[in-house]
Amino acid sequence: MRTKYKTSTRSALAEQYKVSLPTFRKWLMRIPDLELSETQRTLTPKQVEKICTHLGEPPD
Repeated sequence: MRTKYKTSTRSALAEQYKVSLPTFRKWLMRIPDLELSETQRTLTPKQVEKICTHLGEPPD
């Protein structure tokens, strides 16, 4: 069954991956075709899916 992704913020995802926000931003810059803007506060479900596909699911 396919995982449903929800909207999230960068800081919330960084917390889930257990890294600092600056480190998480560096990781995001390496994901091709992510299409983020500097002013975008919320990540769409599609963006969250791309992040999780590229980085793997966050640890529990």
